[in-house]
Amino acid sequence: MNCIENTEVHARVVSPEDGGHYFFGYYDLQPFDTTGRYHLCHKAPFEDHVPLPEEVCELGVIDLKDGSFIKLAETTAWNFQQGALLQWYGGNEHIIYNVRQSGAFRACVQNIRSGERRFLPRAYTCLSPDGKRALCINFSRMFDFRPGYGYSGIADPWKEEKAPVDDGVFLMDTVTGEEKMLFSLADLRDFHREEPCSDGKLLINHITFAPDGKHFVMLLRNFKEPEKGLKWKTQLLTSDLEGNLSLWAPFSYQSHYHWKNERQMVMYGGNFSNDRADGALWLFTLGSVGGERLPEPNPKKDVHCLYSPNRRYISGDDYPKEDDYRTLHLFDTQTNTDTVLGRYLSYVSSDADRDYRCDLHARFDRSGRWMSFDSIHTGHRALCLLDLSLLPGYRY
Repeated sequence: MNCIENTEVHARVVSPEDGGHYFFGYYDLQPFDTTGRYHLCHKAPFEDHVPLPEEVCELGVIDLKDGSFIKLAETTAWNFQQGALLQWYGGNEHIIYNVRQSGAFRACVQNIRSGERRFLPRAYTCLSPDGKRALCINFSRMFDFRPGYGYSGIADPWKEEKAPVDDGVFLMDTVTGEEKMLFSLADLRDFHREEPCSDGKLLINHITFAPDGKHFVMLLRNFKEPEKGLKWKTQLLTSDLEGNLSLWAPFSYQSHYHWKNERQMVMYGGNFSNDRADGALWLFTLGSVGGERLPEPNPKKDVHCLYSPNRRYISGDDYPKEDDYRTLHLFDTQTNTDTVLGRYLSYVSSDADRDYRCDLHARFDRSGRWMSFDSIHTGHRALCLLDLSLLPGYRY
């Protein structure tokens, strides 16, 4: 048995059985169009290694009415964790995604009806809620840190620099292409210096706009240096669009997060602890350092935590247990209960496979009724769908 499902809710595979490997990517992006019929999707020809520079991924949509895949584009700037960061852009007629063009990583905005495309000067990592701005980081440096999140094939110009002054976080206008650096990695090193992490090789791993688009959160991380006994740790920082920084947590264990509202964010981590065994879900509030631990049931293992549209529920898919199963949770913050929606066989469990593993990355649709996730419990990478309205007591 490759899946153990909730008796009320059963996952339905909605991607084609045509030999391709289908997935969407990260848990905090919205893959459903406004009608709920079309679901953005990546189609890869393989699933057993980190993409090489010349290997192409198809981009398109799954028609949830008939299960067909409609190809819209292709790219060589992609990975198995976040794909090409494929998203809807300003409605149902445009998409945005990353590409490799003329020896650089760039973002592309495409009209899916006419096929017309325009290219932006940088690859993006986060789109503002109104779609007019994007935050940009160095995907080559990311590839050196975590190949599952970066893009292969272009060397990092600052590979030998621990905190370069010319690399950092850029704010890009997605209409005009204008861009500016908000702060460099050198600025971040000096903002809240902590030894020895601040003197390690630094990068931004994840970065996300708040729902109001006026500020954002980011994870500043150091590369591991085993020969120096330096472990990978995370400093949690926020900034406005002028580059004014604030500290949310010093270098410690911080992992996945999601904005609850314009001022609060849920984070799975150790608060100020460096110990993964101390992990839990915490609620962080702008203007204060550190978080408030959420009540039980609070997961004891790292989860991809995501609020439902009405902010009542938090979904959380975790990593494989000893039996290689991943568990998909639904936490009700009103009743403080945890419902297991299903457990899905992952197959991949070794450290060597981490960069092309298939996390569930569960995502709500815009209404909160439907949930999609990626899984390989079928024997290949596939896109799955759950109807949460079948769950007793569920409100969306």
